[in-house]
Amino acid sequence: MSRVALVSSVFLVLASSAAAQPAQVEARAERLGDTTIKVTTRWEADGDGEARLSIGGDATRIHSGGGVAATLARGHERVLVAYEVDAQRDPFRVRVVSREGGRARLSEEVRIARPSSRHDLPFSVAATATPRGFTVFFQEVQEDDPSAAHTYMVQLDAEGSVEGMAREVAIPWSLADAIWNGAGYHLALIYPGNGQGMRLSMVSTTPEGSPQQHPDWASAAGMVMDVHLARAGERILAFYADGGAILESDVTQIRGWGSEPPRAQRRGRISGDETIVLDGPRPRTVRAR
Repeated sequence: MSRVALVSSVFLVLASSAAAQPAQVEARAERLGDTTIKVTTRWEADGDGEARLSIGGDATRIHSGGGVAATLARGHERVLVAYEVDAQRDPFRVRVVSREGGRARLSEEVRIARPSSRHDLPFSVAATATPRGFTVFFQEVQEDDPSAAHTYMVQLDAEGSVEGMAREVAIPWSLADAIWNGAGYHLALIYPGNGQGMRLSMVSTTPEGSPQQHPDWASAAGMVMDVHLARAGERILAFYADGGAILESDVTQIRGWGSEPPRAQRRGRISGDETIVLDGPRPRTVRAR
């Protein structure tokens, strides 16, 4: 959540959309056992923002002031909370929700430095569990050029401890979600559609984060939001909201740019104050606010 590389029009469309709203609210949710974990970000029209983490209904503010983007990833009997803020030195942040003695426990915040002297703005975060731990893709846009994106890859172990430094990868497209596909990553992207409606697009990468092809068209044109990737055996499925419906598309095979995809399957309804949460490869909804 481009020119042929998607990037320019994505950021211009989303920036103008945000400017037209008094506040922009986004939420992501995961299940850890019988507990629902939700992270909600809020951007005000004046650029101020905050992020709140809800664990079974108990909410904690994890960031206040300035822009913020956040996501969750479930794996290894934990939920990783990954978020980025407007900061010069260490904009990337992670925390971990685990269960101890039948209760959910939230770890302290770990701050991760940007591997350059740049000072860009938070835009999107995508994260996934891997066989060894977790991978997070933090995406920022340049303060002086909103058509230019920079994406950084961070790897963590199964307990959520950071391994090595963040490093930039060649992902200039607008990120919506990520998943380990068994040999690298499937990345879900948002393409604004040149005025014809937003589309879900997909690209796969190597384990090092290098794209393996040009992104495809993975959905019909519409208003694609709240994208979640899931594995079902050897298949990769995308669940997303569009026009009040939850849709499912098989995105295992990266197809071709400009080629209409097979029709998506309807998997339920979703209202404007709900967000998708997956129980395995099955979508449900929870309140977003």
